[in-house]
Amino acid sequence: MIPLLTQISSHVHILPSDAERDRPNLGYIHGQNYSMLIDTGNSQAHLQMMLHEIEKAGFPAPKIALITHWHWDHTFAMHAFDGLTVAHRKTNQILGTLTQWEWTEEAMAERLRTGEECEFCDTHIKVEYDDTTKIKVVQADIAFNGSTAFNLGDVTVEVTPITNPHSDDGVVVYIKEDKVLFAGDADTGDFYTLDGGYDPDRFYHYINEVDKIDYETYIHGHLDPMTREAVRAFRKQIEDEEL
Repeated sequence: MIPLLTQISSHVHILPSDAERDRPNLGYIHGQNYSMLIDTGNSQAHLQMMLHEIEKAGFPAPKIALITHWHWDHTFAMHAFDGLTVAHRKTNQILGTLTQWEWTEEAMAERLRTGEECEFCDTHIKVEYDDTTKIKVVQADIAFNGSTAFNLGDVTVEVTPITNPHSDDGVVVYIKEDKVLFAGDADTGDFYTLDGGYDPDRFYHYINEVDKIDYETYIHGHLDPMTREAVRAFRKQIEDEEL
């Protein structure tokens, strides 16, 4: 079934994730003055699906896309976004490296051999792309350092980098008036250095920091939206199985 735009709160909608193609939840924040995407998706086709659903719902096209972290499934449609893209400085630095990558079969195999790429990502990139040479990686138009915030008119978007077990550049995005938090994949394991496993120090640091935020709904990159109670149960499962 093709995922449809799903309302989370007054100002927040998502296009639900698709595990088969490793497409994450994409967010849409509808403000009075302008609207914003959370992540652009893993391909132009993924982004276009999101934009089509936004248009079909009668909402204005987003003018800004905010990136949660550098991984391919969140960023490979940046080049196709007709607006400004915004990312943390660390994310933009990593994307700068990826702009030099070639996407031939030989180059991808070499990155797997050296560990620059992980097997999970390589596998799903080949599911999403019939022709990987069509992949185009770009840096964000605007890079920020530390925390930042956006006033969309009647809704505030607060962006905070937090050390986490998934990626060194991850930020969380809090829609203040709606008490909705986009976590990216921050509480997922590290697929690049730990084969999907967890560094306990980074995991518990993330929990301690993110739970200071007054969220009621938690949007993980690849799971259904969760209440705080469901988040606690999710983390308990991680502790029991991974730590």
